[in-house]
Amino acid sequence: MASAVALVGGHSTTLARVARRQPHRRSRRIAPHAFLKGLTGKGAKKGDARSSGSGVTLWGSPGSRSPLVDWYLHELELPFESASPGDPNNPHPFGQIPALRDTTDDKASPVELFESGAILMYLADRYGGLDTPAKRADANKWIVWANASLDPVLFIENERGQVLDSGARTKGESPKALTRLESVLSKREFLSGDCFGVADVAVASYLLFVPVFFADVSFARWPNTARYMGRCVVRPAYSKAFGGRTAAYLAERVESWVA
Repeated sequence: MASAVALVGGHSTTLARVARRQPHRRSRRIAPHAFLKGLTGKGAKKGDARSSGSGVTLWGSPGSRSPLVDWYLHELELPFESASPGDPNNPHPFGQIPALRDTTDDKASPVELFESGAILMYLADRYGGLDTPAKRADANKWIVWANASLDPVLFIENERGQVLDSGARTKGESPKALTRLESVLSKREFLSGDCFGVADVAVASYLLFVPVFFADVSFARWPNTARYMGRCVVRPAYSKAFGGRTAAYLAERVESWVA
């Protein structure tokens, strides 16, 4: 099984040193540069979006939040083209990633949007069957929570936006967000009930990034959350987005927590 060092591109450089060289800014990146070689899913070929033959184009890179969107696109089995961050056709007003353009409806103007949460909400509304206000509300509350509340707990940053540690490492009182999530997952398989959905893509993505950043962090004290992470990481679409090697490593880590 691949080791944590192998999953960060074979480098033994400590995360603190990576952080000093590669400032982490939540608006753009979610992983240090050294991790990119390990996070290589089977997405569509990157290139100039002008050559895209698909109605959906996603601008991103393995180290940004775009793999979250990749994951959901694969869950939907929705064809899409990938474009590099430097592509001049990137519709993000600040030139950042992820960004998405949907030209599927040739009778309407292209839909262009940015921010991973907003993109997930749009895709779920347009292609994921969230066709009522109640369904959208049930999913969107978790997407917003993942970005606004869970991310800052899992990834502790300094004033320069560099990731220094994880709140999941604490030996003392459990962070409130993780305590409440543990309680929720004691009553259901997935966040919206018995079926996997876009809310799980948003929340599980952040949870599963923790053992990649911090190989020594364990979720054993939150067994329901750990089992939930296991149910999500074995999904074929996760491997397509994040890479089979990463998925296998994470599945092994989860198994060690719940054994």
